[in-house]
Amino acid sequence: MEGATGAALPAFVVSVLRASGGQGRGDYFELETGSDGGATVYVTAGSGVAAASGFHWYLKYFCNCSLSWFGNELVFPNPLPLVPFEHHDSPYDYGYYFNVCTFGYSTVWWDWDRWEEEIDWMAMNGVNLPLAFVGQEYVWQIVYNELGISNEELESYFGGPAFLPWQRMGNVDGWPYPLPQSWIVAQKSLQLQILERMRSLGMTPVLPGFSGHVPAAIQQHYPNASITQLDPWQRGFTGTFFLDPLDPLFNKIGSLLVQQITEIFGSDHYYSCDPFNEILPPSDDPAYLTTVSASIYSAMATADPSAIWVLQAWFLVSSPLFWKTEQTQAFLNGVATEDLILLDLWAEVDPIWDDDLFFGKQFVWNMLHNYGGRSGMYATLPRVATGPITALQNGSANIVGTGFTPEAIETNPVAYDLMGEMRWRTTAPDLDLWVQSYAIRRYGIEIPELITAWSLLQNSVYNCERRQAGTSGSIVAARPDLVIPVVGCCAVTPLYWDPVDVCEAWTLMTQVANQLRDHPTFTYDLTTVTAQVLSTLMLGYHRSLVASFHEDTSITFEKAASKIESLIQDMDEILATQEKLLLGTWLEDAKQWAQTDDEWTNYQYNARLQITLWGPPLTHLNDYAYKLWSGLVSDFYLPRWDTFIGSLRDYIGHHEDWNLTAYRHEVSAVEEAWTLNTDDSNYPSTAQGNSVDVALSLYEKYKSECQ
Repeated sequence: MEGATGAALPAFVVSVLRASGGQGRGDYFELETGSDGGATVYVTAGSGVAAASGFHWYLKYFCNCSLSWFGNELVFPNPLPLVPFEHHDSPYDYGYYFNVCTFGYSTVWWDWDRWEEEIDWMAMNGVNLPLAFVGQEYVWQIVYNELGISNEELESYFGGPAFLPWQRMGNVDGWPYPLPQSWIVAQKSLQLQILERMRSLGMTPVLPGFSGHVPAAIQQHYPNASITQLDPWQRGFTGTFFLDPLDPLFNKIGSLLVQQITEIFGSDHYYSCDPFNEILPPSDDPAYLTTVSASIYSAMATADPSAIWVLQAWFLVSSPLFWKTEQTQAFLNGVATEDLILLDLWAEVDPIWDDDLFFGKQFVWNMLHNYGGRSGMYATLPRVATGPITALQNGSANIVGTGFTPEAIETNPVAYDLMGEMRWRTTAPDLDLWVQSYAIRRYGIEIPELITAWSLLQNSVYNCERRQAGTSGSIVAARPDLVIPVVGCCAVTPLYWDPVDVCEAWTLMTQVANQLRDHPTFTYDLTTVTAQVLSTLMLGYHRSLVASFHEDTSITFEKAASKIESLIQDMDEILATQEKLLLGTWLEDAKQWAQTDDEWTNYQYNARLQITLWGPPLTHLNDYAYKLWSGLVSDFYLPRWDTFIGSLRDYIGHHEDWNLTAYRHEVSAVEEAWTLNTDDSNYPSTAQGNSVDVALSLYEKYKSECQ
């Protein structure tokens, strides 16, 4: 507990007494102080995870403390509070965690210390069924070597570290560079540490299963196998290779994988594989689809008769035209209900269970929340507070858990704080009261201005009622154009909230900023609100620039251009005050894994490419994973805007049509040059300046426009 909080704590007496039936429904925690005035806290629970959750509940609701990715607030009341006996039951078997993509967008460069912190956070937030995908390439090498495929042949199969999730899901092969052997070995060792820690807390790790994605080289070794090259996942990539689950080789590979995983990592009988993640099966025949799912499960069960398949139901969201009712039911019916757990991946926005598409199968209600790690304030708090309860109260829904399935983490901690509680709730919280409580414990002190500020945020940026993929995109991070309806492919730019609400919250936060300048939770929140205000102002600046260009007026054009460039520089300055919002932190974390100069270049390119172009130049994947990070804002986004402004400037007064094609090639060259500049390591990984000082200065500069 002290390791998780980094603070000296009251005396805790923890007893783990298995609930009837073991881990799962019936899991519970109990809290009570002894007769020594609150100095000893007794935590009794049905599992290690439940005990950690009870400890977290005590910190939040009796001590007004806060734990988050962006600092902790751990000033204990004096005297310590008395805790009357409390008993909390969970109505669910499972608390799930991670999306396959999280292992690319967030955890890819983590070392053991960072993993240990996260696993402790998981336990305190009710997670007992985490996806554990690190280090699997070590096992895959052994499997394919036994099938006669050499490591050299696998170089075009495994992708770079930052893109492994999409290789694992069968979307891409070998992008962008081969995976170094040193990475494969080091990640296997890291996985052993991760699994040991998870299991010690009573978690059940979910390990990889075989979905049918195979290396191209297998065709030379097994020329009679039924292998199909699928259509490209996205423009610019080549199609990957899919082994028909009905082919006998499928069972051989799948069972061999489970055998080797069990030998190397041990097994808790839960396996994840997603055969059709944003790719389509070769046939929509219902009988075929039933046989496919049965064969996939059989490959697991051949080696582990107790196998349970954990399946992301994203395919039902991403490809509804293929997965009609008949096809979906046929595919799901290939596996017995007790052998399959479906992850309703985006349940807070697009719940599949509510469309009756699970046909009685077990499912976990998940909050996806974030796509690509994109920066910006966003949540659907009312849906998070009520969605699992609605499913729980529906007699026909076979809900067995709640969970988190973000593509990336370390953003908008309020959403995760609420979701973490939902495993222990059978009724929805009063959201107004919950947010008030959050505003107090977030900073360890009750300040009326901050309670009001959080009420404004609760009912604006944290109450998205649209069906959109995460936060509204910041055009600071967009490839500039005359019209920017979306950043990259997917981050729509129209706001779903009233900007005045965020401006008022910003004003209230600045009024008390000096009082809380030493509170890391507050300085982070002040920074993100400031960045959100600047992102919103940028929309108006862009409109002014475009209008002056169309009007062919140089003076107003230059004024608008100057405001854009100044705002972007100001954004970089406020972001630089937070270590978690530095490009240098991401790049330094990548560097730590390099053992040679070639690996240094490889990892730096992976790190730069993922957060910018993602795929080949001039594809629609650019900026999918944009980040408002200091260093990236100043050295990637600002030069793009300068290129755009310069291109428009050349046409003012010349009465010629702007050459969009020429501009796109010009800006593409700017983008690609930055991603390839892997020798430039001049990005700090420690914060620069003081968040409060910078925010107050920017407030004075922009307050008249913030409305």
